[in-house]
This record gives sequence, C-alpha cells and structure tokens, in this order.
Amino acid sequence: MTSRSRLSHQRNRVWAGVSLALVLTTGSASALVIPQSQLTFKDADIQIVIEEVARLTGTTVLFDPARVQGKITVLAAGEGTPAQALELLRSALALRGYLLVARPEGMWIVPQEAAGAGVVVRVVRLTYVDAEDVALTLSWAAPPGVRIAPFYPTNSVVISGPEAAVDQMVDIIRRR
Repeated sequence: MTSRSRLSHQRNRVWAGVSLALVLTTGSASALVIPQSQLTFKDADIQIVIEEVARLTGTTVLFDPARVQGKITVLAAGEGTPAQALELLRSALALRGYLLVARPEGMWIVPQEAAGAGVVVRVVRLTYVDAEDVALTLSWAAPPGVRIAPFYPTNSVVISGPEAAVDQMVDIIRRR
C-alpha cells in the first residue's frame, strides 16, 4: 500500500467516524425535541390527537373511546419537549372537560365528573405580585370547575375546585 492510499484510507475512516458521531448525536437530540408541525392539530378528532401525543412522547395514555370524544385544536408555539407536549394535551383536554391523571400503569384521561377528585380549597399567599392581577390572569387559563379569587387582606389567591386541577394551578403560581 502506498503512502498516498494509506492517507486516503485513514481519511475515509476518520470521516466515517465523524459521520457516525453526527448520526448518533442527531438521533438522540431529535428524541428530546418534538417539532411544532407534529403538535399542530386544527379541529381534529380528540382520539387522533391523544394517540399522536402518546406516540411522540412515548407515554402510555389510556381512555374510554366511548366517553372521550369530540374535536380539539392544538397549536404548538414552536418545538417542545415531551413534557411540554403532555402539558399542551392536558390543557386542551381540560377545555373539553377531561382530566389527564397519572397512574402507575400510564396516563388516564377521564371526564372531570368521573375523576373522583374531591373539591379542595387552597390559599396561596403572594409576595411580589398583586393578588387581583394573578387571579384575573389565572382565571383565563383555569380548567373548567376551578374558581380563583383574590383575598385582599393577606394579598392571597384562593383557588377551589377538583384537587388535581387546583394543584396544577398552585404549581403554576409557585413556578413563576
């Protein structure tokens, strides 16, 4: 083998290694992000949207097809993570009166009235924001059955409704 052919052979091996590394890197990175186009549904059958989000996120989603019916619109604002895709689905389902409930066997979709969640009341005291502003803003995003009201004497927000939905609203306040 001449020195020229050895050099060419080594260069090909290096390029093959770099190409393999790029393929492996691209594959694992794309698993962490879901493109916007895959999370955009306009007036789509709710069961198709659920199945697609389950496929994209690798999550087992269980529901009764006879009870979970209708059409929904889901518009992603860009690429997102699987966790964001589940939150987007959770919000879209809440607007239709369904809850996404985590259980050991997977995520269950149930009608809110069948969720078996008791009504709870939580008070969240605020420090850096006005309770009235927070209550007004959250009331636009609150799932059906959740009531949010400011309590002026302590600058707190009172949230009542199904336990899972109330806990979700409290988490939103605490994350901000």
